Amino acid sequence: MTSFELPDLIPAESEGSDDEIRRLSRALRNLALLTQKMVGASSVVLYLGSERARQMDLRDCMIGQFEDVGPLQVMSRNLLRVYQDVAEGGTVPVAAQPISVARIGRNRRQQAAARALFLKDGTCIGVLAFSLVDEETETATAVIGGSRLSQTLDMLGTTVESLLNSRMRQIELHQQLADHQARMQGLLRVSEGDPLTGLCNVAAFAKYSRRLLSDPMKPGLLVLLDIDHFKSINDLYGHQFGDKYLRSVAGAVRDCAPEGAVAGRLGGDEFGMVLPLGPEMQCTEALRDLLTRCNNMILRATALLNKPDLGRVSIGAARYPQDARDYDALYTCADLALYAAKAKRRGAALIYSEEIGNRYDYAALAKNLRAACDEGQVVPYFQPMVDLRSGRPQVYEVLCRWNNPRHGLMAPESFPSVFTDHELATHLTRHMARESFAEFGKARPRIAPGTKLSLNLTYFDLMDREFVFDLQVMLNENGLDWSDLVVEVQETVVMDGANGQVFRSLTEMRHRGAEIALDDFGTGYGGLKHLRTWPVDMLKIDRSFVQMICLNHRDRAIVGSILQLSQELGFRVVAEGVESEEQAQLLLEMGCDLGQGYGFGRPMRAGVIFGAEAAATPDAAAEGGAERILLPMGGDAARRQG
Repeated sequence: MTSFELPDLIPAESEGSDDEIRRLSRALRNLALLTQKMVGASSVVLYLGSERARQMDLRDCMIGQFEDVGPLQVMSRNLLRVYQDVAEGGTVPVAAQPISVARIGRNRRQQAAARALFLKDGTCIGVLAFSLVDEETETATAVIGGSRLSQTLDMLGTTVESLLNSRMRQIELHQQLADHQARMQGLLRVSEGDPLTGLCNVAAFAKYSRRLLSDPMKPGLLVLLDIDHFKSINDLYGHQFGDKYLRSVAGAVRDCAPEGAVAGRLGGDEFGMVLPLGPEMQCTEALRDLLTRCNNMILRATALLNKPDLGRVSIGAARYPQDARDYDALYTCADLALYAAKAKRRGAALIYSEEIGNRYDYAALAKNLRAACDEGQVVPYFQPMVDLRSGRPQVYEVLCRWNNPRHGLMAPESFPSVFTDHELATHLTRHMARESFAEFGKARPRIAPGTKLSLNLTYFDLMDREFVFDLQVMLNENGLDWSDLVVEVQETVVMDGANGQVFRSLTEMRHRGAEIALDDFGTGYGGLKHLRTWPVDMLKIDRSFVQMICLNHRDRAIVGSILQLSQELGFRVVAEGVESEEQAQLLLEMGCDLGQGYGFGRPMRAGVIFGAEAAATPDAAAEGGAERILLPMGGDAARRQG
């Protein structure tokens, strides 16, 4: 008897592992062999030609006489078609255990039997068929009765169905797992992606950057990019264009990030990139070239938007592990380099260095501020606001100076992080008020009557309901009155509503006798409605409008409009940034009341500006003391040295 056995055919792609399919195919083949032995079959066909079987990656299994396989396949195909047609009609007689018996072979003398195979959902998936040994040559089959044949087929068919149902359940579980993983991936993309640009959001950027920067043997670079003047562009062209601009920059950042890098949007107009550094990229010159290429790619991408002055970014970078050995510390270094780049010039790109760290580490400076105040390092300096007609100081503005042992004398611009922290900002204001009131109180005998002290307050101070009362105590302790005080606030502070705490604090101080000055007028968001409703007595014209007043007609027109408006509303006006006699004379002719700037004197310590250090000499008053100014301001004012 010529026999053959088809090999297991395993597709390249399948639900589940190849090993699982091989085990199932082996089990089905063994069942076919068992069928052959149990019923003395000459040939066995496990026909799995249905669409569902193909979805399960199953193929036919055929054992035995070659000439019998074809007729058994035809018999199986016909039986499968019958039950598939029944299934389409809506009725599947699974409980009937359908068995078909027929005669096959030459002269149709061989007996064949087949049983349809069903899944649990009622789908007919295949047929188990076999042919008995020819009755003329083998008489053993005569003893196989119909009932025994039926029972044998049912038993074998049930076993095959059990295997197939297990495989089907396995496929369903694989599919459910795949669907679950796909949903998880989708949720992960949503949770980790920036919805506007498609880059990583700040949390995902930190997570993946930490992974990339976990091995000190694999150097990396953290790059921070900040779009220059983004707010101005957003205001000029609208938020819709601003979003388009951000997407263009994000696309350029993504394109310049090499393979294996992480790119993300870290804030409104700030982006970040972490990339591995090969040996050829670890020298400073190569890193600078990389930052330059990134800058140029952004310029080219934003040039397509056809708007002027787009694509200019400031860049700060820090190296791992050279500059820091963990992500948070490295981010701080890159942030300091970014700030140094902005301070240098817009559009600059800098790599972190120890010099940058020493100069711009505001977090460390802020951390030491309280101790510096207690040790007397933080002191008030005073700058006069001079009457342009008489040439005499009318107000002295209190300016903070930190005599830092490491960095020298620093103005507030050198430690801006202090003013974003509620506790540090209020602590500094109270310290400056206490110290300046004490100095001003001691100098009162040497200062002309009516001269005032101007104190800058922050939003945090005005939001504190106890601040006015604390200020009252400090004034009393130094023999001062509210009428000796000018309170300066920036335009951004008065964005609060007219019924808010800021408004109430300013109103209370004005009610007690203080003057309220609106600082840097014309550069913020105050607007004319605040001049109408808020408690304001004085406007300070920002220096940016004064610097070119003698040369620029538009600046002169703006200053003239502010002066005319102030005269109508009864405000006193201070022009900031006066540096020349020509500026002062023009401002006087335009009707400005007071001037402030280097032309009248730089900020000085109390002992110098109030004449205390010269008081030991009998002719100190004759030398001018607090009355000293630099420029002649018209009238009969004499030139004096500041």
